[in-house]
Amino acid sequence: MSEESVTSSARGRPLVRLVPAFLLGVSLAVSTARAEVVLTGLDDAQSANVLAYFDLDEEPCDAPAWRVEQQYQAAPSRIRDALQAFGYYEPRIDPKLERDAACWHATFAVETGEPVTVRRVDVTLEGEAAGDPTFLSARGESPLREGTPLHHGDYEALKRRWSDLALERGYPDAKFNENRIDVYPEQRVADIVLHFDSGKRFRFGEITFDQDVLSEPLVRSYMQFHPGDLYDGRELTNLYIALANSGYFRNIEVRPGQASRETGEIPVTIVLTGASRRFISYGLGYSTDTGPRIRFGRNNRRFNDRGHQFGVNAQLSSVESEVTANYRFPYGDPRSEFISFDVGLKAEDTDSAESDSFELGVRRVLQRPRNWTRSQSLNLVIEDYTVGEQIGRAQLLMPGITWTRTIADSNIRPSRGTKLELQTRAAADELLSNTSFVQILGRGKWIWSPTSKSRILVRGDLGATEERSFDELPPSIRFFAGGDNSVRGYDYESLGPEDANGDVIGGSSLAIGSIEYEHMVRKQWSVAVFVDSGNAFEGTHIDAKTGAGLGARWQSPLGPIRVDLAHPFDDDDTSWRLHISLGPDL
Repeated sequence: MSEESVTSSARGRPLVRLVPAFLLGVSLAVSTARAEVVLTGLDDAQSANVLAYFDLDEEPCDAPAWRVEQQYQAAPSRIRDALQAFGYYEPRIDPKLERDAACWHATFAVETGEPVTVRRVDVTLEGEAAGDPTFLSARGESPLREGTPLHHGDYEALKRRWSDLALERGYPDAKFNENRIDVYPEQRVADIVLHFDSGKRFRFGEITFDQDVLSEPLVRSYMQFHPGDLYDGRELTNLYIALANSGYFRNIEVRPGQASRETGEIPVTIVLTGASRRFISYGLGYSTDTGPRIRFGRNNRRFNDRGHQFGVNAQLSSVESEVTANYRFPYGDPRSEFISFDVGLKAEDTDSAESDSFELGVRRVLQRPRNWTRSQSLNLVIEDYTVGEQIGRAQLLMPGITWTRTIADSNIRPSRGTKLELQTRAAADELLSNTSFVQILGRGKWIWSPTSKSRILVRGDLGATEERSFDELPPSIRFFAGGDNSVRGYDYESLGPEDANGDVIGGSSLAIGSIEYEHMVRKQWSVAVFVDSGNAFEGTHIDAKTGAGLGARWQSPLGPIRVDLAHPFDDDDTSWRLHISLGPDL
């Protein structure tokens, strides 16, 4: 590409002079240990660019007088240079330098004057990029227009955009045949000349995988492009992301090779290093719903070169304990789909019910557009239970489908985000089940930040069941309310319809709502106030229970820890209840 110059004419003859690069985003803040430099008559962007040219604002209060004076004398020239980036070539500058016993102070009152306007725009696009919609769109989005104020940043932005597109879309011979701005200050006009020749667009050449982690067909199935396709760097980025998200690899290197002018192709080599096969996890936790708990997991992330995985996980607590094993493998498009076979034992003992269950199932999980995940399942559950005075055994073969979607601007402490989940499942006594039912459950959570230090969290759960006989449903199918993530102020699963003895037996429907306001008081600490209301119920009448209280939040290295003190307004026997929970906000 040719060297760029800007010409200006004092008497009709162009003068060649270099235009300094346009700089933005420089902080206006001046260190408290240094003297104050005040600029008036400029907007924020202009002031930022002027200070980027300055050395004067870096001088401390005890700097030698001769050095401050030297920088002060050079400042007007640097202001003029900086303002040229915005098209102001004839500013008027009134400088003032004062010194008192503590420090020196400089003030520059600036009148920018009339800007130079663009008289002529000669922008041409040659080569195969002349028919490339991406390049044409970049030109259409550029604000470079005849009759507009001259702005060097707009000119540089279009140059940079075309250069970046050439690298991204496979134009290795691209160049600017001409690129200059001719400025005539006395006439207050400028002519822009930008001639870009992209040359020929190259194609993908041979794609080579240097790895011994997965089978060749499987690793190539992560590619969405093939040799001979038009080169596009975004495809390489997408491939890198897909391989990184797979969990099979520790290091990933995508190396475009030297472009071949003879074949018009760019070869690509992908070097992959396998991640550790075995992954062991363990931990301790606590919540007021389940009490202290121990967690352990052992997973083989590469059971074979076809990408199969096997894992065993266990969690033990006084309220809920379970052991599960799963075997999963990629299916269809490995970037977005897998099948998992699951088996597990679970024991649960709450204030409302006791149950022991065995579950065997298969799931097909598929990533869908717009961040949706669809999970289709078929589970066989055998559950022995006691609820109130009801003792029974349920055998259910349940097909189901679950849709989930999570969008957040941060995984740690999102300031904006949503989580939606819609689940439906059913069983029929004609198909290996001893009862029939259809159930739908929807959950949602929404986070919004009105200010940088505050958040509003809204949560809601709605569920409904159409069943042949409610007494035949095990606790895992019934709805209960109360607890850390339900209606705070009440014990875990202690709310719902009661039998004749006053024992909670759960309901066929559920409705819960919560709103919480959180305010940050220190970097990792915040306080919250909240109101929760709802219940499990039968029919159309809901006996809503309400709890409200105060909470503290700590963003620990393990994730957010929430400590809440809640008061139940519909329970005369309990004044306050402590809730402690650990886990993501969404």
